[in-house]
Amino acid sequence: MKTPNYQKIYQDLLKFKGLDKEITIPKLEKSIDIIRFNDLISKRQKEKRSEITQHAKSYDEESILMLLRYQKKNNLNNTQLANEFRLSRNSVSKWKKIYQYKI
Repeated sequence: MKTPNYQKIYQDLLKFKGLDKEITIPKLEKSIDIIRFNDLISKRQKEKRSEITQHAKSYDEESILMLLRYQKKNNLNNTQLANEFRLSRNSVSKWKKIYQYKI
């Protein structure tokens, strides 16, 4: 029985995830090597995603009002708006309380 070519599999995986220029594939001989390499890939992906975090985002009054008008126009609830724009539901709720008379 032929064993899988893990080098090729992971090379394709890295290319698909856009990490092929950042990570070089070590020689994968044992299953522990494969597990460690999986951990490395997932850590890099988390680092890439966390470059822009919610804490780094800030919205001015004009942007908030635009989002709330979009919500009203498209008949979205707070959760739907939050999911669409990657916001916190609590932020949307807070904004609605603060800007309820300006929408």
